Amino acid sequence: MKAQQLGLKTDLYLLGFLFLFAVTAIFMGITSTHMLLNTIYLGVTLLLVVLTYFLGLTFGLIANMVFIFAQGTIMVYQNVLQEQAVSLVMVFWLVMPLLLSVTYHGLAQRALQMQQEISHLTVSLDHYSAFDEDTKLRTTVAYYEDAAVFLETGRRFSIPVSSIALRLRYLSELRQLLTKEQFADLLRIISATLRSATRTNDVVYYIDRHTPTWAVLLYTSKAGARIAAARIRTSFAEQLANIPDMPDVDVSLIIGIASSVDEGIKDAGDLMHAAMKETEYDV
Repeated sequence: MKAQQLGLKTDLYLLGFLFLFAVTAIFMGITSTHMLLNTIYLGVTLLLVVLTYFLGLTFGLIANMVFIFAQGTIMVYQNVLQEQAVSLVMVFWLVMPLLLSVTYHGLAQRALQMQQEISHLTVSLDHYSAFDEDTKLRTTVAYYEDAAVFLETGRRFSIPVSSIALRLRYLSELRQLLTKEQFADLLRIISATLRSATRTNDVVYYIDRHTPTWAVLLYTSKAGARIAAARIRTSFAEQLANIPDMPDVDVSLIIGIASSVDEGIKDAGDLMHAAMKETEYDV
């Protein structure tokens, strides 16, 4: 559903619900001599609206039909057997609960759809965005695009291309031992270290937010990438030592390195997966 249509339907349901509620308030003011009866029916109406919201439209309609049947039975009994005129109050409350339930359910459903649309757009933005908002680093999308260029340039000019993948060792334990603020600071430290410890023509990426993972693309051989990885480890240890409030826990990086000259490396995906695979052997 288009956002404009969804917004229009939400507005219409909201206006309808507010209009019906205003009519109810005015009617209760006009029929103030039946305040007790109006109050009872208002409570029943709110109950039916809540049931419709939490249990769904079908259950809400059934509950309203049961209420209308009970209300109609009372009206028929009073009119036929007791020969009493049907009260305007009872006629009003015969239909108003149903109208309020339906309009509120429509409003709630449109609001839920809007939340789902926003969530979907947020996920899509995170997935397709070229930059990560928190670390200010390039993302997986940018990695695949850049790696393809790196590899093609490397093949054309016979320049080796390497990729470094980095993850936190003992990730699950660190998440339990550190507060959210400390863990976020740790991620920022790693990102800043990668930017400062790499060369100008090396490109740094943040490729996985769920399991924090970084990658670096370099025009160098595997031996040169190992030197860069060692420099990153040293710089990270120095940066970590300068943080006074960081708990005394074992924080280190696991690193995997892959090169375009390795067997089976044909494209950017192969390069990334090979580097990620190598992290499993960094003990």
